Amino acid sequence: MDGLWEMIEPVSALASMLGGFGLILLLTRVKVPIMVSILAGAAAVSLLFGRGIGETGSMMVAGLLRIDMLALSAIIISVIVLTQVMRKTGRLEEIVLSLRLLLRRPAVSMAAVPAMIGLLPMPGGALFSAPLVAAAAGKTNVSGVRLSAINFWFRHVWEYWWPLYPGVILAMQLVWDKTGTSEGRFLLFNMPLSIPMILGGLVLFVGSHPDLHISGPPPPRGTKRRLLRATSPIWIIILIYAAGKVALVLIGRWTGQQLDNGALGKTPILVGLATGLIWTIATSGLSRREIAVTFAAKTIYKMLLIVLMTMIYKHVIETVQAGRLMGEELAALHVPTAVVVAVLPLIAGLVLGVAVGFVGTAFPIILPLVADKPEVSAYIALAYAFGHMGQMLSPIHICHIVTIEYFKTNYRAMYPRILPPAILTAAGAVAYFLLLRWLLG
Repeated sequence: MDGLWEMIEPVSALASMLGGFGLILLLTRVKVPIMVSILAGAAAVSLLFGRGIGETGSMMVAGLLRIDMLALSAIIISVIVLTQVMRKTGRLEEIVLSLRLLLRRPAVSMAAVPAMIGLLPMPGGALFSAPLVAAAAGKTNVSGVRLSAINFWFRHVWEYWWPLYPGVILAMQLVWDKTGTSEGRFLLFNMPLSIPMILGGLVLFVGSHPDLHISGPPPPRGTKRRLLRATSPIWIIILIYAAGKVALVLIGRWTGQQLDNGALGKTPILVGLATGLIWTIATSGLSRREIAVTFAAKTIYKMLLIVLMTMIYKHVIETVQAGRLMGEELAALHVPTAVVVAVLPLIAGLVLGVAVGFVGTAFPIILPLVADKPEVSAYIALAYAFGHMGQMLSPIHICHIVTIEYFKTNYRAMYPRILPPAILTAAGAVAYFLLLRWLLG
């Protein structure tokens, strides 16, 4: 069978990649699970590049048996379990209620509440923040579609760079593997992308009730202390992560080694997550059975499977040298690199509706095209910005679905609300890309 397949002339690298990419999008469109779609796309790419069926299977197995897979898997599991424990123990609700008291203005609280919840990624997290956004609005008459749009939009303003998001974690891994760009540099250059999204989100308050902008009474004594206590797992993670990264950089300089990337580079976030998780469980009051049920949740392993399939897809693309070959073809066709870098993640985000999906399918294609450019960080930021905007506009984004359902609205009413801030955010991302490319070029 392999010999018969190998007699078929391989098609162009660009056509092969678009074929595999299109297959992933088509399968997800007809409700095939994302992890199955990505695996099928990986197989299609390998076969279209003229590799035999046996060699394709071997490549997939090799992509799965990587050392950095273990670290990545542990991070994904820890993040999701931590957020579930905090939710079960009421920590998340206490965080939001304290914020509402401290910020005083209802409009500020309505934006800050989902943004704060967004620091701890959880599937469908907008469903948790939805009633709290409604509570922040108080007795003011605010339409369900406005509440829905505010909750959904501000829930995701940090997703370009916050290192606890599975999409960001996966992107940092892929970016390091293909371009040598460190995690710290990725975070530094992606961080400003949150600014146009926050500013764009202010459009959602245009025409809102004046009472939303009236300052409330001072918060009761002890509110700040309660907020600090409720957010203690977050600060534990952040402090350990920051200290660990600094330590690795310093040790690397002393020894002449690059220690702050790859599997070893994930040690600080793993230690931080483990410490934060242990602290949260120890102070949670949950029974052993409740903790065991949390670890057994299907959501954890579904997300883990998506990441594993993505790493297989990435390994296949690397092995067939798709990036190099496609780059040569695109250069010959004179297609602007920036167009490819922006459009592919945008399409993937629209169709897949999840960050690990657009990162896993589009980034392995575009990163080899820009790996040798001095302004590679500008292209990475552009790719993530448009992929993120694609998932924000996707009708299958789970947060989009649950917030519409909670506030009893619909897509027809929702899209006119979120399209203006989306356009403003995209324009800001393009302006940032052009500035960054000029500064780094």
